[in-house]
Amino acid sequence: MPSVSVFTPARHVATLMLTLLMMSAHTSQAQTQASAPASTPANAPVSTPASTSASSSASAAETAAEELQSVEVKAVRDPAIMPYKVAYELMSKVRAASKDKVQIQIRITSAKTHAPVPNLSIYLDGKNTRQQLEISATGFVNVPLDQAAYADGAEFVTNQKKGSMEVNILLLPKLPQDVFKYADISESIEAAQMAIKELVPWYFRVFMPSVNSIGICYAGQNQTVLVKGNEEQQLPANSDATDPLKNKVHCARFAAKDVAKEKGNLIMPATGWQAIYM
Repeated sequence: MPSVSVFTPARHVATLMLTLLMMSAHTSQAQTQASAPASTPANAPVSTPASTSASSSASAAETAAEELQSVEVKAVRDPAIMPYKVAYELMSKVRAASKDKVQIQIRITSAKTHAPVPNLSIYLDGKNTRQQLEISATGFVNVPLDQAAYADGAEFVTNQKKGSMEVNILLLPKLPQDVFKYADISESIEAAQMAIKELVPWYFRVFMPSVNSIGICYAGQNQTVLVKGNEEQQLPANSDATDPLKNKVHCARFAAKDVAKEKGNLIMPATGWQAIYM
């Protein structure tokens, strides 16, 4: 896995969590390599052909090997995506720990350009599994929680070379679509804290600021968020942050300590908003 990160505006929430996954994947890969027979070094001496016929045979063998490699590139089991087993268990743990109040999203981009990979195809492939995954134009992959595929030992198969992609794991608040309460904000913050507590060892958590607020964010400036409680007020979206696509956004920030006081207050954001942890 060449690069793995988890999104929060201050970059803190789950970078370490996915670092653990990266360490786990690298350990697994190292064990696999250790158990595999050693390959012949690229610069190993080659004996001089005994005849023109032998030389032609060697050339034909090399050509055949190159053709085989070009076929294999079209269906690469690439650990850059992380094993499906790891993705399945990660998503299951987040869903259980957060009581399904936190979204976990997986975005795949080019390791070189950090942009979405053109013409990317990803399948779940196993003895009894063959399932193509949906990929958005911005690189988000719809990874299913498929128990049958998990039991089948299915792996991600791509049409890209190994090491050419990077994975970003995003934790985002899961809120009602149009109108929601301070209580929803409070529960989503608590859910994220529980998910991190479940996934990140305490000795890493001590270095991480806790998730303690949610931003209702817009791409444009001068936006406000309508809140209705004992009185009606327009909260300015004047806290700058970064969205999952690393674009600058402007947010109305709702802190856990504030929303806990008036959990019945209604939040009615204008269209075009997105929620992020802050």
